This record gives sequence, structure tokens and C-alpha cells, in this order.
Amino acid sequence: MTLHASAIPESFLAKWQNTTDVMAGIFDVPAGLIMRVLPEQIEVLVSSHSEGNPYEHEEKAKLNTGLYCETVMATRGLLHVPDALEDEEWRHNPDVALNMISYLGVPLLWPDNEVFGTICVLDSKKRNYHQKYVELLWEIKKSIERDFVLMQQQEQLVASNTELRHAVRQQEAFSLKLAQSNQDLHAALMRLTSLQEELLRTEKLSALGSVVAGISHELNTPIGNGLLAASTLQSRAAEFALEMERGLTRSRMREFAGTVEQGAGILMRSLDHAAKLVGSFKEVVDEQAADGRQRFDLGEAVRDVLAGLDAVLDDSGNRVVCTIPEGIQMDSYPDQLRQVLAQLIANAVQHAFLPGLSGTVTIAAKRDGDGQVAITVSDDGIGIPPDNLARVFDPFFTTRMGKGGSGLGLHIVYKLVTASLHGKIEAGSGGGAGACFTVTLPVSAPAALRKPQAQPLLS
Repeated sequence: MTLHASAIPESFLAKWQNTTDVMAGIFDVPAGLIMRVLPEQIEVLVSSHSEGNPYEHEEKAKLNTGLYCETVMATRGLLHVPDALEDEEWRHNPDVALNMISYLGVPLLWPDNEVFGTICVLDSKKRNYHQKYVELLWEIKKSIERDFVLMQQQEQLVASNTELRHAVRQQEAFSLKLAQSNQDLHAALMRLTSLQEELLRTEKLSALGSVVAGISHELNTPIGNGLLAASTLQSRAAEFALEMERGLTRSRMREFAGTVEQGAGILMRSLDHAAKLVGSFKEVVDEQAADGRQRFDLGEAVRDVLAGLDAVLDDSGNRVVCTIPEGIQMDSYPDQLRQVLAQLIANAVQHAFLPGLSGTVTIAAKRDGDGQVAITVSDDGIGIPPDNLARVFDPFFTTRMGKGGSGLGLHIVYKLVTASLHGKIEAGSGGGAGACFTVTLPVSAPAALRKPQAQPLLS
């Protein structure tokens, strides 16, 4: 295909650069690379901006010289060399001269299954990678290969646009062939529409791959803390066992008991954090039918939520004011509504106010003449930047990635409002008046469940 010889668009190179930088950071290596094969040469297409990386962008090397990547491309499989200096097969390969003795790489393939090159990480010290790292490298490979499909479709889209313009010119120049020209135009337009729809689906899949590194980082923190605590406990237990043979003092036993208690606490907190993250990820894709339908007073339901958040609000120093009067009766799903409101309040407490400052969150509601009620959750905080306003309900979108934010809370709210409560939710911000989320619900929920409104997986 002609795409093999084409230049890679800058937008994709920038995205791959970011992916490679994140990959090098997660693997904790000096070199993360995307290599591209050329006639009789191999090129460093993307090189991570990490300390100690000896490989430069656009650097080229001759093939058939024993490089790690040559074996990956030849076998089209994974290659893991923990320490080339301990491996007779690899100790004389050219990368050893750069002190890159450890290698982990997989092949990159074009959509027609031809070899593009490799994606790999190299280190100056011996590395035996855990299976989870191998799985992550395969996921990054899949993401880049989906970009190859997207690049191919973009070229086809350009060709289709050219075909469409040509059909229009024919229509203007040859009026006697107007009917045939219209038919050609319609056919080209249908192909263009089909390609645009496929392009959108592929972009979503490609964007999903770009957050793999961020999610891995979120999980890596509690898992890494847990592993560190477990390793420390293991080491202290071994020391304690040796000391038992020589006799133990009461103070040494108390010290060991304190170490075990502290380590167990770290393990419990880390595992609980990881479990909550995994639970949030599952909730994004689980389609759960609403249950527990009943008649209830909206004001009482909101006050129940606030009563359950007293401790959290006291710790934050923020104030929540409910102005909903009694008497707004609903026939819906109170448990799901309470979950929505609790998440919106928690979102305001976490994001609306600058560190060290507190503010007020106001909950209000009013009925309209169409059998609906509009519930607003507003704050007097810093507001939402215009560029972020259209993305707040996207899954994994967060301004706090790596700081405790998974980017799933508001997407789960969107699913609950649209799928379980049969309503809609909108976000607004501007004029320095903070942010406002408006949830519009039917006073009496429909009997039959319906699918949520069209909402992109990722934008």
C-alpha cells in the first residue's frame, strides 16, 4: 500500500512521543523507542525524552548487524533479553556498545500485516520484566497499530473528497450528463459518509489506547505501595526469625509488632484503593437496570444524602446548602438519585475550590409544566475551563490524573441519570460564578427502561 512510503503525520508523531515518554517512565528505563524499518536500514522514529537515553530521533543503523529489533521483526514475536552480557547469543550485539544490555520489544505491523518496525524499551541494567509489563507493552502496540488503520482511512478520506470534487466539476461542465453525474455524486457521498463514520469509530478506539498508560499509572501507585510494604514486612520477618535464635528482648518484640501493624495498614489502604479503582472501571461498562422504584419526597432524599456526607464536608471545610422545599413528590429510583447527588457534591468539594480555600455548594430544585423537575448542584468555586466543559462526562477525563482522580465519577453520573433515571444532565460554567450541574428528571419515571442518550466513549 502507498501508505508505507508516506510521511507519518505530525499529529501521530506527537501522540506517539507522549506515549513513548509515559512508557519509559512506567517501565523506569532510559530508552523507550519506536523503530521503523527502511530499505537496508532501521530508523529511530520516536525516542523517549528520558535521562540517559543514547538513541536520537531519526538516527539510522544498518540491518543484518545483529540488532535486537532485527530478531523481533524477523520472528514477528516478543523478544525479552534480561541481560545480554550473560547471554552468549546477544553479548556482542551493537546495542551493548551503548550499554543497553536489557531489551523488551514487540513488532509493529501495518494493517496489511507488513512489518512497520518495533516498539521497545532498553535498560543499562539487568531487567526481568513482570508479565504485567509485557501485557502493557502489547496494549501500547495495539494502540499504535490502530493509529495505522486511522492513517490509512484518512488517506482514503482525502481520496474520496477528491473524487467528490471531481464529480461536482463533471456536473457543472457536462450539463447533458447531469443525471449520470448526480448518480456519481451520490455514490461518492455515500462512500465518504461511510468512511467518516468508520473514522470516528477508529478514533475512539485509538483514543482509548492513549489512556492505557494513565490508568496503569493510577493502579501502579497503590500496587507499588503494597509491594513495597510486603517486601519490607518480608525482610523484617526474616531478621526477626534470625534474632529469635539468639533471644529477643521485650522492646525488640514491640518494635517488630509495630512494624507489622504499620505494614499491614499500608497494605490494607493500598489494596482498598486499588479495589475502588477497579470497581469504578467496571461500573463504566456495566449496564445495570434500575431497581428500588418508589414514591418519595425529593427534599427528604437530598437531606438524607447530606446527612451521610457530614463527616466529609466537615473535613473539607466547605458548606452545602439545600433550598429544596418539601412537597416535591417523585415516583422514581431514590437510591440512584442519591448516588448522583453524592457524586456531584463530592466532585464540587474536590475540584471547585483552590487548596486552602472553602466555599458553598447549593442544591436547588423546581418543577416545570411538563411533568419534570430540574435539580441544580452549583458552587461558588473557580469554575470549569471552556475547553473542558464539553468533556466533563467523558470516561477517564480528569484534570487530576496521577493525583487521585480516575476521571470516572461524572461519567457514572451521566449513565445513572440517562439510563436509570430517564433524564438528562448538563454542565455549565462562566462569568466567575463557579460551576453548575443541572439534572432534569421526569417526576414519574417511565415504566420501560431505555438506553442512555448518545454519548461518545471518548472525545
